[in-house]
Amino acid sequence: MKVLINHLNLSIMITRRKDIATFEETRQFIEKNFTRDIPVALICREFGLNRTKLQEGFNQLFGISVHAFISQERMKKARALLTETDESVKVIAIECGYKSISSFTRSFTRLHKMSPMQYRSLSFPNRKPSDKLTGSDN
Repeated sequence: MKVLINHLNLSIMITRRKDIATFEETRQFIEKNFTRDIPVALICREFGLNRTKLQEGFNQLFGISVHAFISQERMKKARALLTETDESVKVIAIECGYKSISSFTRSFTRLHKMSPMQYRSLSFPNRKPSDKLTGSDN
């Protein structure tokens, strides 16, 4: 393995095909399971990697951290559900793997600079909000 010294941090470059294949499998696993709670420790166990190797290797190969990739996949699904369905924000939050509507709304708003309902209203400018769209499905 080649070693790259960068600002006094040692970073192991991924040069083995086996490592690349493992990280590709890891990415595919996340893409299939991002709606579940998948802590890094679970991914490490599943693929026989230690935390550092997983985090650094994934970042080197895909240019994004494991956590950020999971969030990215969740937001991609959320955007699709907001624009393609009439599901409530609460249901969408759960379908995207969030444990609460508040954590979903906070994450969505931080990324998109608008709430999920504002995002949806931009996609459907002539639609009037209904109970289903606002998340009042009680």
